[in-house]
Amino acid sequence: MLGLDAWRKATSRLIAVDSHLSIPAAEKRLSTLLQELNDLAFPIEGLAEAEVHQFLGDVTQVPTLTPCTVPCVAQLCFSILTKQGNSPTQHVVDRLFGFFSDWLPVADPATELLYTLSLLEPSFAVPKVLCRTVASMAVEPSVQQDVRRAALHCLTGLCGRKCEFGSEQYWPLDLLSTQLLAAAKNHPDSAYVAKLVLSQLRAIHSILRTTSETSLLPLLPDLLAGLRFFMATGLPGQPSAVTPLPYASIPSSTKMKKSKSPAVSVAEPNLLLQHSQVPRPLAMRSSSAPTSSDSDMSDNEGHDATITKSLAAKLRLQSLLCLTSLFSALSPRNTFCYWQSFLPDGPRLPNSPPSLLSCVLRDTNHKCRSAALAVLCAMLDRSKPLLAAADDRLHHSLGLAFTPFSSHLGAMLREVHHRLLLSLGTETQPTVLTRAARSLALLAANTPYQQLSSGYATRMLSALQCLSQHKDIDVRVACLTSCGAILSISPSLPEVEAWLSGSPWLLLWCTALLQPTSPSPPNPLCTQALQVLAAAARFYFHSIEGNWVTLVELSIYHLTTPQQQQHSLKLLEELTRASSDWAEAGQLWTRLLEGPLTAILQDHRSSPQCAQACAVLATLSSPAMSQLKSSLQALAITLPLGLSRDATAAPSVSSGAVRVLGVYCTFPSLRQDQAFLQDSQLAVLHALASSNQQMRVQASWALANLSDALTVSNFKLSSSFYHEILSGASKALNDKDMVKCNAVRALGNILRVIPEQPEDKVLSLSSHISSCISMGTVKLRWNACYACHSIFSSTPTFSAQYPAAANLLLETLCETVSTCPNFKVCTNASLALTSLPSYTATQMKKVWSATLTSFEHSLQHHDFPEFKQAANLQVQLCRCVCHVLCVESDLGEVPCHPLTDSGLRALAACLHSMHTSTEDRTVLESTSRKLESFAAAVQSHTALTHIYSVLRTLLLT
Repeated sequence: MLGLDAWRKATSRLIAVDSHLSIPAAEKRLSTLLQELNDLAFPIEGLAEAEVHQFLGDVTQVPTLTPCTVPCVAQLCFSILTKQGNSPTQHVVDRLFGFFSDWLPVADPATELLYTLSLLEPSFAVPKVLCRTVASMAVEPSVQQDVRRAALHCLTGLCGRKCEFGSEQYWPLDLLSTQLLAAAKNHPDSAYVAKLVLSQLRAIHSILRTTSETSLLPLLPDLLAGLRFFMATGLPGQPSAVTPLPYASIPSSTKMKKSKSPAVSVAEPNLLLQHSQVPRPLAMRSSSAPTSSDSDMSDNEGHDATITKSLAAKLRLQSLLCLTSLFSALSPRNTFCYWQSFLPDGPRLPNSPPSLLSCVLRDTNHKCRSAALAVLCAMLDRSKPLLAAADDRLHHSLGLAFTPFSSHLGAMLREVHHRLLLSLGTETQPTVLTRAARSLALLAANTPYQQLSSGYATRMLSALQCLSQHKDIDVRVACLTSCGAILSISPSLPEVEAWLSGSPWLLLWCTALLQPTSPSPPNPLCTQALQVLAAAARFYFHSIEGNWVTLVELSIYHLTTPQQQQHSLKLLEELTRASSDWAEAGQLWTRLLEGPLTAILQDHRSSPQCAQACAVLATLSSPAMSQLKSSLQALAITLPLGLSRDATAAPSVSSGAVRVLGVYCTFPSLRQDQAFLQDSQLAVLHALASSNQQMRVQASWALANLSDALTVSNFKLSSSFYHEILSGASKALNDKDMVKCNAVRALGNILRVIPEQPEDKVLSLSSHISSCISMGTVKLRWNACYACHSIFSSTPTFSAQYPAAANLLLETLCETVSTCPNFKVCTNASLALTSLPSYTATQMKKVWSATLTSFEHSLQHHDFPEFKQAANLQVQLCRCVCHVLCVESDLGEVPCHPLTDSGLRALAACLHSMHTSTEDRTVLESTSRKLESFAAAVQSHTALTHIYSVLRTLLLT
């Protein structure tokens, strides 16, 4: 208790210091008392928390404090906060914030205050004035270096707290980035300046975590240029950017003279993009310190080299951490233009500047190598759309006046692959090997291998084979992760299929890991093995189908293991989908429904597993269902019916069950089962009214499939059955586009089969369909067009029963087919127009003009996705032309819509392609006979004459 008594005596005397004393006397008295308190051994036993809070609040209000005694107060607060273990209250913190705000600008020195401020509880909001004071001290070049370092350290802590900055919270970042670039251009001339740069990097790293993308974009050139320089400082083969002072001339820490920081200069706009302008560190300066002997000099140099090496590694590591945060925080579209400054596009030359992959291969510090790989992962993440243009197949071509961007990008990817594989072969640290393998997985997931020369995937798999027997489990798990990413490349690669057939080590390794053994392999290995096999079954089933029985047995065995159940179900889903038309499928489903799958579907406590089991059940095919005995068929139907309406089931389970019902609605046998259709209708409409969007999406899809079944069924159900579906589909049209796109298809089918309705009601529903045709997502628009196709195919004819509604839909379709930029929408709109059995004279003219306008439009240059759809659209437009000519009673009324020469040639080419189809050939023959019967009208019509000439040539041959 001696410490407690000494504390109480000293604190009482400190608070009671007479404010009328002279400044020197008061300063001396305070210094003595503060020294006594600082000399106490904290924590002090028996010291109450309330007593500590009282003292912290009072000591900051002592009227006799001076700039020289304030650091002692801060040191005492530092000891109390770090060693006594008491958390200050809001009242005490407010007092401390006021104390720091008043004394930081004048304290001598301010380092103790800054370090103490950084210790305060992060939950307390720091006042704006205090934040500005700390930030200005951190970036002001005239401030002493040790104070700047302390301010930067404090700023690093403040950036993760609640600060009353508002929009000004990030203003120090521009000054810090400018100073960082200036330090890179001038290179740190001493270890002290390098330590200041290190503090700047830490502050930047902390600020980046809370900075918005909009605020970062203007600072990118300076930030990336500075970080790029320091990420490579001190690498083997590169001069060090840190020059240590001569050992004998290093002053003591208490009498050290503060040096000035380098002057701030403005970066050149293109500094980052031109390698020749990137600042290069100067060579290490030779020490001129006097030495007493060779051994002393050797010891001094060794000590200096150790300090230099450690500090340079810290600079590299902190720069790489900043780069990781920067690339993770920004959209790849905003950083992609800087990739060429960090990634090589060719073999390393003697004078080429170091790249990010130089850090991966040549850095002597394993933490830096791992951090460099983390930067690479941040760059590659979400970059698939940007890398889609890469193509390295022409990189050997000669005679080109310039290098295409696609070739440049392909060369960059080639080098990244090459050096990552080199890292896998030379790295010895398990943590770095793990990171390298995961980087390879991310690279495989984002690279367009179908546009690159072959061999990448097989080289990666061969390199990963060497890691399959590594003693570190994390390395083996990462190896399997990378293999799974390579097998998941879509579209599948022929080289991988050939490799799997000729080198089955991966399949053997995965099956060996999953075999029932004692002791069993660690769970992460089994999990990854199941994922690899699922990817192989999905994309390369023909290469592994010889092991189908083994894989089924392993997946069923691991269904009983809770940790592997989810991934076993995923593997089982891929296996059952790929073998749905096999003769053995019925036996497999009998085994699943009589055992583990049914048990999982009946267990609601494991929602993810139950939802995945529904996904497995959705792969049950119609032939496999017919092979099951009646009791199992009933079980396969009642399980999803029950889950879809179970109030205790999770939404993911219910939506999965509704999807199963949607699949069943496509089975020919169940389409004729009235009881099943009625039960499914109740379940689907119940799900369509759910508050869960995913469930409504699945329900609208199932409702569309159910309505498809009603259009082909050979019986009629009650009027209420159709009206309930009509009502549900109509309400779903007010939902999001993801729900509407299938609801509108269901609405079209129901209008096709429902008994006659009031015309005003049909007109209202048609206006909803017309709105869906005109606006919304592409999927919604072409589904609405398909709904019109279904409506116009009804018997008796829709246009005769509801002429106003038919005119509304026809006008919308004509507008869409002639103006919509999406060719798939135009194709479905043309299909709907072709479904009308007859036209009025006005309708015929609109359809004819819209069709030929769309045909000319399809010949113009468009985006590549539309180019792939152009041929389908042109053939459908030709069918529409033939249909109009066949159903029109008087061809003399056909308007003379002008066609260009290229349009006429394209029309002839489409007619030639239709001639190869038996169904289309029948249409062409009917069209030719109709044209022949109206010879006079045809001769005066350019388009008709051309069509008739082409058809005669085709049909005669």
